[in-house]
Amino acid sequence: MRTTTDWLVVIACTAIMIVEGYDLLLYSNAIPVLLADPTIGVDQSAAGLIGSMIFLGMLGGGVAAGPVVRALGPSRTILIGIIGFTVCTVAVAAASDAWHIGAARLLAGLCLGVVLPAALTAARNATHNADGSLTITIVMGGIAIGAVASTLTAQSVLHLGGWRTLFLSGGIVGILLAAITIPALRRIETHHRNVAEADAGASRASVRELVAPRHRTLLALGVLVTFADLLTWYGVSTWLTQLMREFSIPLQGALQLMLVLNLGAVVGSVGIALLAKRLGTRPIAAASGVLAAVALLLIAGQIGPGWLLAGYAAVLGAGAISAQNLINSLVADAFPVRLRTTALGCTLGLGRLGAVVAPIIGGQTLAAGLGPAWVLVAFASAALLGAVLLIWFTPERVERSLAAR
Repeated sequence: MRTTTDWLVVIACTAIMIVEGYDLLLYSNAIPVLLADPTIGVDQSAAGLIGSMIFLGMLGGGVAAGPVVRALGPSRTILIGIIGFTVCTVAVAAASDAWHIGAARLLAGLCLGVVLPAALTAARNATHNADGSLTITIVMGGIAIGAVASTLTAQSVLHLGGWRTLFLSGGIVGILLAAITIPALRRIETHHRNVAEADAGASRASVRELVAPRHRTLLALGVLVTFADLLTWYGVSTWLTQLMREFSIPLQGALQLMLVLNLGAVVGSVGIALLAKRLGTRPIAAASGVLAAVALLLIAGQIGPGWLLAGYAAVLGAGAISAQNLINSLVADAFPVRLRTTALGCTLGLGRLGAVVAPIIGGQTLAAGLGPAWVLVAFASAALLGAVLLIWFTPERVERSLAAR
């Protein structure tokens, strides 16, 4: 067990998540302009399917993360993954039709899916146990920071160079922020070796061991809660800009709400993580899901003036991202160290199905003429489901899981 936290590694892993957050929100911010581009031929239904491609790729990458990290090591996995999703993001800018956009997003998601659990595990391995929830929240907060940067860039770039220029900016950000991680790669590898030496079974960790009876229930709960939370967060992240346009809010106003959503995620998640450190991760994770659901229903009802709508968006950002951050922390701490990367890879990978179906739900609901409010109600229902499922993620089950050596 570590007695200190290596904050350089935590910062480097946060930088990786910034790149991921920037990349993930590019498409969401581009949807209104993409729909209006007659040369590319994308309608609302197709936009939802394309939006799902990156999450489908992340599903495959997440499941493969454990074996890939064991084969290549975390530092090499992270570096190759960053290069991969940066190249694929640039490829979107050169796409000639919807099929090419979807294929590039699928490959980008595959790289992102491998990098996410590798970076989370690297940060957790470099962290003192008392800082576990806070570290995971800081690292995952990088996604929201990247989303803020992506939205700010979209506000400046979309009306000048269109959606292609926006995706080109993703390549530039990927190159710049990848450089931040290079000084920490050797330290990441060192922490990985130390953990492996401390647990001689680390190299033998496998999915088969993970589904043993003492781990099976926690793994299933981790997957289901992640499914619900990712459906909520990435559903909102993909569709909020367009949903606000459906509510007749101008594009700049819709982008500002997306900005507020992610600012709320950055600031609010840190405060909620500090609260979880004091009151316990599980109850605060459940409360965060309920908070997100309430905010979604208030937005769906268009209750109050515009400034209050912005407040709802900030609360939604804080609650939705915190629910997922804290379940990541629960999973990381619920399994023996040798199973940590594999467990996170499985929950984030299989749970990524929630992110896969979320854009489709939004696109099909709008295409059916049901209106934006029903899309938000669907995402609110998912947030509540995730909160309820945490009732069965009990300390007793965690103790039985950790007793397996």
